[in-house]
Amino acid sequence: MPAPALPRRRDLALGGTAAVGLALAACGPNAQPSGSGSGGSDGGGDAALRMTWWGGDKRAALTQEVIDQYVGALNGVTIEAEPSDFSSYWDKLATQTAAGSAPDIIQMEEAYLAEYAQRGALLDLSTAGLDTSGFTEGLAEAGTVGEAGKVGVRGGSNAPIMLVNASLFERAGVELPDDTTWTWDDQLAIAEALGAATEDGTFGTGQFVVNPVVFRAWLRQHGKALWTDGALGFDTADATGFFEHAERMLSSGAGPDASQTQEDYAAGIEQSLFATGRQGMTVAWSNQTVAFTSVLEDELVLMRLPAAPGDPGNHQMWLKPGMFWSVAATSAHPEAAVAFINHFLNAPEAAEILGVERGLPPNTEIRELVKGRLEGIELETLEFVDEITPEVGADPEIAPQGGSQFESLLNRVGESFMFGEIDAAAAGQQMVDELGAAIG
Repeated sequence: MPAPALPRRRDLALGGTAAVGLALAACGPNAQPSGSGSGGSDGGGDAALRMTWWGGDKRAALTQEVIDQYVGALNGVTIEAEPSDFSSYWDKLATQTAAGSAPDIIQMEEAYLAEYAQRGALLDLSTAGLDTSGFTEGLAEAGTVGEAGKVGVRGGSNAPIMLVNASLFERAGVELPDDTTWTWDDQLAIAEALGAATEDGTFGTGQFVVNPVVFRAWLRQHGKALWTDGALGFDTADATGFFEHAERMLSSGAGPDASQTQEDYAAGIEQSLFATGRQGMTVAWSNQTVAFTSVLEDELVLMRLPAAPGDPGNHQMWLKPGMFWSVAATSAHPEAAVAFINHFLNAPEAAEILGVERGLPPNTEIRELVKGRLEGIELETLEFVDEITPEVGADPEIAPQGGSQFESLLNRVGESFMFGEIDAAAAGQQMVDELGAAIG
């Protein structure tokens, strides 16, 4: 989602929240099937399915190839592809769902999972033959929402990482950090040294005040969470502490100023300060390394996120489901839809096509198969995630209904803070007040 880990640029950027809420109002646990497929047995007889996802041209081509492969091997099953760009995806899906004509197979983002599930719009996959028996331990649990059940299955895993321009460090004569022991204070000091040793217009780090990944990591490293038992998992003091660190970074000059940061986020990965060699460090998701290296001419190094000041080594890393696969509650062929998801996630022939485009495969054998076919930065990324996997904590709790507003709220509050319109205490209070109100 504009989540490099950065809003407006990541594939996982969130939008259309209001449309989701309004359009889904017509849905509920008693919604009747829309008859969106032809008759026949769900398990493998005649079934006309529709499948939707967001993403670019590469994702569309790979997904269509798997669809063609699957349909070509079966009699009586068809799958109509309905890909979309992220900006229009949620409004379109909300409208279809409200009309009882949602696609059978839906690529779902974590921030919206509860909003759809709690209105009865998604099927409990555990009742329709979902197979997660080959998943790496701990990766099958994600996607369960209260009484709605297992409404989503992890389609891939991504880790939050610090991307470091090693060539820029070398030219500046600054030593690369030890990512097993560094803290956010260390990261700031290194960024200051890097910025001082490079030419004007080149920065040691990006500003993280509007970065949702860093906000989540900061909370985890301080024993808190974004969500706990469906409510806010942090208080004003926690959020204020995050903004106070951001204030130190802003005043240090180690990163771009507010206007430059705003322009950088709007530019896209290809034109970003980091990708064009003008910034030494940035936080992103592991699946974004390929996009950065396709533009960056310098050497890229993947590192753990820094730990909380005073607590080196306690990185509190996690593996985020890159996206989920869900099935519409109105599907006329739920078992056929789940059978295709099983193929998509567990079949070697599908993995040979898909690789790591949607993140690292959750199935252990598939992951090893894919690993053997990778090279370059894709292989480095998988090996890095393998290295940190023993250190990761539990998955973050799925966002409650209304929680999809988190990223847009942090972006708005963070920008006000960067431009000096509010101080750290006011920013922390605003995050608690407005996000608390959003989830009721």
